[in-house]
Amino acid sequence: MFRAHERDAEDRRAARQHAGRTRSAGLASRRQRERKLSGPERDLVILGGGVTGLGIARLAARAGWSVTVVERDDLATGASSATSHMLHGGLRYLEHGRFRLVREALSERAIVSRMAPSLARPVRFLVPLRRGDRVGPLRLRAGLALYDLLAGRAGPSPHVMAGPREALAMEPGLEPSGLRGAGLYTDVVMDDVRLAIAVARDAAAHGAEILTRTDLVAARPEPATGRQAVELRGRVTGAVTSLKPTLIVNATGAWSDRTRATLLSMLRPGTNDPPRLLRPSRGTHLVYPSLTEGHGLLTLAGDGRVCFVIPFAGRSLVGTTEVETESPPTDAQRRPSPDEIRYLAREVARVLPGAARAHPIAVYGGVRPLLAAEEKVGEASREHRIVDDDALLTIVGGKDTTFRVMARDLLALAARKLKREPAPRDEPSAPLPPPTGDRVADEELARHAVEHEWACSLEDLIRRRSTRWLADDRGLAAARRMAPVLKRHLGWDATREREEVERFESAVRDELMMLDRALAMP
Repeated sequence: MFRAHERDAEDRRAARQHAGRTRSAGLASRRQRERKLSGPERDLVILGGGVTGLGIARLAARAGWSVTVVERDDLATGASSATSHMLHGGLRYLEHGRFRLVREALSERAIVSRMAPSLARPVRFLVPLRRGDRVGPLRLRAGLALYDLLAGRAGPSPHVMAGPREALAMEPGLEPSGLRGAGLYTDVVMDDVRLAIAVARDAAAHGAEILTRTDLVAARPEPATGRQAVELRGRVTGAVTSLKPTLIVNATGAWSDRTRATLLSMLRPGTNDPPRLLRPSRGTHLVYPSLTEGHGLLTLAGDGRVCFVIPFAGRSLVGTTEVETESPPTDAQRRPSPDEIRYLAREVARVLPGAARAHPIAVYGGVRPLLAAEEKVGEASREHRIVDDDALLTIVGGKDTTFRVMARDLLALAARKLKREPAPRDEPSAPLPPPTGDRVADEELARHAVEHEWACSLEDLIRRRSTRWLADDRGLAAARRMAPVLKRHLGWDATREREEVERFESAVRDELMMLDRALAMP
C-alpha cells in the first residue's frame, strides 16, 4: 500500500502527464469545440450523470461528437457513489456460469486501473474456509484458478491456498473455531465516486457539456429537422435552456423506467407506458474503523450470501445486502434499513469477533439498476441492455467496472443510427485526470472542486470529491473550513453559508443516530 506522501507524489506526476498528453487535444482544439457547442444542436443529450452516462459522454466527446450531460442532482449521487468500491470481475458470478461477463469485467479491471492509478490499487482478499461451508477447499481452489485464468496475462498476483495457521498469521482477527484454511486472490479497490468525477472531467476536456442540478422539463420531435427539441431548467437558477439533439440517451440508472415512460409520452403522445426493464435492489454498506491487517475478506454469510470486508482509505467497508425495491425506488427505499444494519453488523462480528466491540462510523446505501429477470434478486445478472426507441436510447443494468464497455456498445448503436462509421473507439492508454490529493488543505480542495469538478455544496465536497467523510468527525471540521470557499465562489451571503453548514451537520447527526438506534435494537 502506498504511504500518503507517495500517493500524493503519484497524483502530481499523473496530473503533469495528463496535462501534457491532453494539451494538444484540449487547448489546441478549444475554439473548434466552442463553435460546435455554441448553438442548440447536439448529437446526443445524455440524461444521467452517473458513471454510465459520463462514460458515454467521454467516449462521444473523444470522437468529436457534440454532447450534453444533464443531471438533476450532483454527479454520481446514485449507485455510482454507493458501491463496494471495487473494480472486479465478480468471483461469485462464476457460480452462476456467467463466464463471459467475468472475463469482460476482469479485462476492464486492468484497463481502468491503468487509466486511474491514483484511484485504484490491487488488494489481496482472503476467503476463509470453515467446516460446514457449502464451498469446500477443492471448489474454492477451482473457482480461484478459473478467476485467474479469465483475467489472463493482465491479471495481478495469482491465487494461493493457505492452511489455518497461515490464515490466522495473516489476519489474527479471524474467528479461529472451525477454520480450515483460506484462499487468497487479488482484486482492485477503487474510489467509486471520484472515478466518476474523473470521467466527467475527461469528457469536459474533450468538449462535452456537463449540466448538474438541471431538470428536463419538455421534449418533442421536430420531423422537419430530424432532431428532438428539449427544454432544460436549472434547479438553482430557474434558467431555461433549449437544445436540439439528434438522439436522447437515457442513462438514469434505477430511474430509467420512469424516465423512459416520461420521454416516450412526450415524443409519442398517446402511447401506453412501455414494460418495465428493471428489477432494482438496494445494497447497504457499513463503514468501520480498520478491522483487518490490510487484507480484504470475502466470506459466506450465515444465510449463504457473500459478504465483503474491503479496506478503503484506512477504514473497512462491510457489505452488502440485496433488498428488492420498486422501479423507480421511493425515497424511503433508497435509505438503509435497521434490519440491514443489524444484519451486516452480525455477519462481520461472526467472521471477525473483534468487530463486535467496534462501532460503525458510517452507513450508506444505493439502488442497483438490475435487469428484470426470474432469478432471485441476489442472483440477478449484472449484464447490460440497450433499448432502441427511435430517437431515445435507454441503457440499463451493468456495473461500474464495465462502464467503458457500456459506452462502447451504446455509441456503436448511436453511430449506426447517425450513419457514422466506424463507431467511436476508446483509447485504453489514455489516462483520466487525477483527483486532488487528500492531503491538500481543505480550502484548496474546495476551490479545485468548485472550479473544475462541478461541486456546489458541502456534501458534494466532502462526500463526493474527497474522503473527508471517513474522518473521525465525519468531515465536520472540514465543512466549516470549506464553507467560506463556497460562499466566495458561488456568491452566497452569510445566511446561506450558515444554513449550508447546519444542513451538513444535521445530515451527519441523523446518520449517526440511525446507526445508534439500529444497533441498540435486539
